[in-house]
Formats: sequence, structure tokens, C-alpha cells
Amino acid sequence: MNKFFFSKLALRNLKSNKQIYFPYIFASIATVAMFYMMVALRGNKFIQTRSDTLSLLFALGAIVVGVFSFIFILYTNSFLIKRRKKEIGLYAILGMKKSHVSKILTIESMVTSCFSIVVGVVVGHLLGELAFLVLNYALKFGIEMSFPFTIQAMLVTIGLFALIFLTTLGYNITQVTFSNPIQLIKGKQTGEREPKSSLILFILSLLLIGSGYWMSLTIDNPLDAMIYFFLAVLLVIAGTYFLFISGSIFILKKLKKNKPFYYRPSPFISISGMLYRMKQNAVGLANITILATMVIVAVSTTAAIFIGTEDTLTVRLPYENQRTYYETVDLEEQLEAIEKETETNGLNVTGTEMYVYYNLFSIIEDNKIMIGAADFAKEIPDTIQLLIREDYERIVGETVPLSSDEVLLFDSKNTFGFSTVIIGNTTYQVKSKIDNPLKMDKSQSPNMIMIVDSRETLESIMETDFRLREIDLPIVADAVISWNTNGTQAQKKDYSEKTAAVVSDSGNSYFQSRELLREEWYSMNGGFLFLGIFLGLLFTFGAALITYFKQVSEGYDDRDKFQIMQKVGLDKQMIRKTTRLQIVWMFLLPLIIAVTHVTFAFPIIQKLLLLFSVVNTALVFWCFIGVITGFSVIYWLIYQVTSKVYYVIVE
Repeated sequence: MNKFFFSKLALRNLKSNKQIYFPYIFASIATVAMFYMMVALRGNKFIQTRSDTLSLLFALGAIVVGVFSFIFILYTNSFLIKRRKKEIGLYAILGMKKSHVSKILTIESMVTSCFSIVVGVVVGHLLGELAFLVLNYALKFGIEMSFPFTIQAMLVTIGLFALIFLTTLGYNITQVTFSNPIQLIKGKQTGEREPKSSLILFILSLLLIGSGYWMSLTIDNPLDAMIYFFLAVLLVIAGTYFLFISGSIFILKKLKKNKPFYYRPSPFISISGMLYRMKQNAVGLANITILATMVIVAVSTTAAIFIGTEDTLTVRLPYENQRTYYETVDLEEQLEAIEKETETNGLNVTGTEMYVYYNLFSIIEDNKIMIGAADFAKEIPDTIQLLIREDYERIVGETVPLSSDEVLLFDSKNTFGFSTVIIGNTTYQVKSKIDNPLKMDKSQSPNMIMIVDSRETLESIMETDFRLREIDLPIVADAVISWNTNGTQAQKKDYSEKTAAVVSDSGNSYFQSRELLREEWYSMNGGFLFLGIFLGLLFTFGAALITYFKQVSEGYDDRDKFQIMQKVGLDKQMIRKTTRLQIVWMFLLPLIIAVTHVTFAFPIIQKLLLLFSVVNTALVFWCFIGVITGFSVIYWLIYQVTSKVYYVIVE
């Protein structure tokens, strides 16, 4: 046998099956390019020098893209090998050994994988240059950035996708090795047996999805939301698969039992067709649903974070400037010094807030603050912030009489219903509940704020805290002075830079400014937006290709069946009507369930966004509405294109 025989045959096979191989190769190139870009961005020197957070974001993004690429290519390859089974079975009948068929598949895999990897890396680098232009705009940098070619990113990309393509090759060879020629020839014509509906599995799917929804609706604390969010996601994903596999079959069989409805041409063909292959369709539909949900969540949340950057800065720093002292200071004296320094820079102080505080980190049990009981390595303690009455009166602008055994109490969770609070061996009467007197980020708000009568009472509680926790350090309360100034943004930035330089030399305090944080926050939030859009495009692309391969596979499966229907008297108009009904339902179900998932996920996502100081619920809501609308339009375009492919194959 000519040594080039198998190579020529493999190349001819690729050419003759171009309708299914070209989309597969295109999908492979796209995933290689996306992964290369993400890895290259993660190791880019400019990104690393700008923000550690950005580097971490792209590292996480590379992991997500890598996992998605593995699943996606295996999924699309399964459609491809299904279309090739008859051809492979024919080789065996004509006398070709399984080892020869495996050799042909190996050559085909080497050609497609090597071409995909090489072209994908080149395309990824070219797109990376373009991506940096977008990144530069998103991060509001007005300076030149470079996207150099990196050997490390290339080697990581080659290694990952070599493993993925070897896995697909192993799967394809297994299909040949463990199947006889007759099974292979009939493989693509063998439909799924009518699946049995499982009421238990259907109920399990509802319980899993319901549990995820319940977590989203009942969790109030942003930290708890962060802990349980991924558990809720896993429950909903598992429930989605079970719902499509079992729930769809359960509903279709119920419709089938409705004889007046079922025994009509359109429902008869549509329902029986969907039921016959629902097990295969269900997996594809579940994948599309999950990808659609990921697109909406990823793009909506990152858009809300970026658009709300200015609001975030205001929430993080209610006043333009804030100086925190780590030693005992005279607040009036420090404020006077700040005002003089501000006037020296040609500006004036226009608003202030100042107070002394001490944070107790402990566990609250009933009305007792259990100092020393919390194991910080295993649990998140409650934060109780102590303020002095005179500072509270200055902030709220009113006089509040308070004795040494009384406190005013702000409870952020509004769950403390006791009339007394015990700290150590001392019992304090809760004179009244108050609103939060401080302008602060809600995500950083303490569990409680307690107003005590004097500096002496505050220091007594501090001494109790140090003694019970066995801390041998000087007992010092912290102090905060926050202030605004007049002037232009450029003047304020110059003033902040000079103040930061002075404070850094003092060593006894810490200075924060909106103007100094603005570039860093736009940098970080722009990275979130870029990553969200990038992953959104990736998942949209994945949903489109899964839909395409599903339509092509179903089109070939349905073609012979509909030709038989035409021979027994059904006209093309009726056949097209029934197929359109089936396709529309197949497209609408993932979108409807994805939007339902997002609707119930909104509360927990909103809590998570509080950790990023995004407190504007209306902004988050409209970001979700906008992304859902945009994705629906894109999804409709996918429907228009892929349904035409289906009709062309069937007719």
C-alpha cells in the first residue's frame, strides 16, 4: 500500500466533509486565540505593573476559558464523529482494518489540530493588539501599551490544546475500536429510544434549582453571599440539566396523553419528534441555557461595576479626603492644621467629619459580646465600633444626654432586640436605637455602632478587650478626620498628592483621597469590564456553535424522515410549519429559563456587588435589562442563521 495513501485519504475526507469540519476548525481556532490572549494578558508586564488585581483577574479568566475550551471542543467533536460513523463503517466493510481507520483519524486530527493551534496563536496575537486598544480605552489610559509575543503564553496554549485534541482523538478511536461496521453504518440513523420519564429526577431538578433560588432570596450578608454563591450556582447548573432531561420528557409525555391535542398533524409531528430524541437535545439545550446565563451575569455585573465607578468612589470615601490616625491626637488641633495646609495650597475646607473610634472584633451571642471567643482563622467575627458621645453629637448636630452605664446602639442587621448589652463583666443599658451616624460604605459598615458617654468609658472597654484577648500593647484608640475642598479636579489631585507625601513622612497616620484612588479604581473596574465582555463574547460564541452543530446534526437526522412524510401525503408547507414550531421551542426554552435563573439570582448578585461598593440597585437592574435585551437580539440572529441551515438540509 502506498505510504501516502492514508494521508491522501485523510485530506480527501476533510475536503469532502468541509460542511462540518470548517465550523469545527473555525471554533477550534477561535478558542485557541481566546485562550492565548487571556494567558498573554495575564503575564503582560504593563498589566502586572498597573494592578495586582488585573493580573489575578486574567489568571482566573484563563482558567475559565481553558475549562470551557476543553468541554466545548469535546462537545463539538461528538457531533462531528457522529456524522462520520457511516463513512467509517463503510471503510471496514471494504476491508480496511480498524488500525488503518485509526491511522486515518490520527492524520485528520493532526492536520486539524496543528492548523487550529498555529493559526489560533497567530490570530490570538493579532487580536491581542486590538484587545489592548480596547483595554486602553476601558481603563482610561492615555499612554502607549504594548502586547508583545510571549513564548510562555504560546507554550501553555500549545500544551493545553494538544491535550484537548489528543483527548478527542482518543474518543474517536474508541468509537471505531468498540463498534462493529454495521453499528457504525447505522449509527447516525439510530435515533434515541423514547426516554422514560422519571418523576423522581424531575422532582430532584426542582429541588436543586429551588435550593439555589432560596439561597439567593434569603441571604442578606454580602460575605455570606460570597461564600454561598458558587454553591447556589452548582445547584442550579445540576438542576438545569436534570430539568431538561427529565422535566421536558415529563411535559411532552403529558401532552402526548392529551389525545384531542396530540392527534393533529402539527402537534403529532412536533411532539413525537422532540420526544424521540429529547435526551440528546436536552443536554444541548441545558448547555445553551447555562452559557446564556453566564453571558448575562458576566456582562451585566462587570458593566455595573465599571459604569458605577464614580459612585463607588463616593461610597468608599463619602468625603474627598480622609486621614486616619493610629495614636491619641487632639482632633480640633489636627483639623486646624489641615485647614491651614489646605489654604496654603490655595483651597478651602468645605465640609468635615471627625471622630475617635475603636473596633471590637468578637462574637455576639444574645446580648453578650463574647470577647476572645472568636477563632479568627475559622470564622468571621462581628465588628462592634465604639464612638464617644461628644463626637456623635458633633456629627448629628444635637445634644444627647448619656450616663456611664448607657449606650446608644445602631444594629446594621436590625436583629438585636435586647434592652442591655454585656461587655466583659459590665452591663450597659441600651438607651435607644439610632441610625448609622457615619457616612460610610454599606459593605464595610460594622455589625454594630455603640455610642458611649466618654473617652474614659471607651478606654475602659478597650482595656477589657486587651486583657481578655491577652494583648500586651499600648491601648490607643484610632481617630478619623474627613473633609472636602473647593477647586477644580486638577487642583484637588495636586492637593491630594502633596498631602499624601506629607502624611507618608509622618508615620502616625494613613491618608486616602478620591483623586488618588480614581485611576486605580478605573484600572481595576476597567479590567472587570474587559474580562466580562471577553467571557460574554466567548460564551455567546459557544452557544452559537453548539446551536449550529445541533441544527446540522438534527437536520441530517430529520431529512430522511421528512422525505418519507412527503411520500405519504404531507405537503412541504405542513412539514415546514411543524419544524418551525419545534425549532422555535428549542430556541425559546433556553432563553426563557436563562432569564428566570438571572431573575432569581439578582438578589445574591446585588449582595456580591456590595463588596465592590456598588450600592445603586437601579443601575444594576438596568444593566441586566440592557444585557438581556442585547443578548436576546443576538440570540434571535443565531436562530435566523441556524434555522436556515436546518431547512436547507431537511428540504
